[in-house]
Amino acid sequence: MPRAPLILITPENCRGCRRCEIACSWQDPGPLNPRLAGIHIMKLDNGGIDYPVLNDRCQDRFCGKASPGNSGRNVPTCVGACLFDALTINQENEHD
Repeated sequence: MPRAPLILITPENCRGCRRCEIACSWQDPGPLNPRLAGIHIMKLDNGGIDYPVLNDRCQDRFCGKASPGNSGRNVPTCVGACLFDALTINQENEHD
C-alpha cells in the first residue's frame, strides 16, 4: 500500500515568493543555489498560478533539513519557510 505524502501542497495558497526554495537550498553545502533545491515553484500560464512541486525524494520521506524554531519537531525547512500554508505536514505521517 503506498504511503501518504509527507508534505501536503495547497497550490491555491502559494504566492510564488520562493521562500521554500531558498530555505531548502540554504541547508545544502556549497553556494546558495535554489535551482538545486528539492522544491520548485512552477508558473502555470493559465491565470498566472504558482504551483509548488516537490521532487520524489522529498515527497516520500523527511529530508533531514529541519526548520529551526519548531520545538524539536522534524519540520522540513520548506514547510517552515512557507508563510501562506501552501506547504503543510501531513498529520498522518507526523508520528512515523
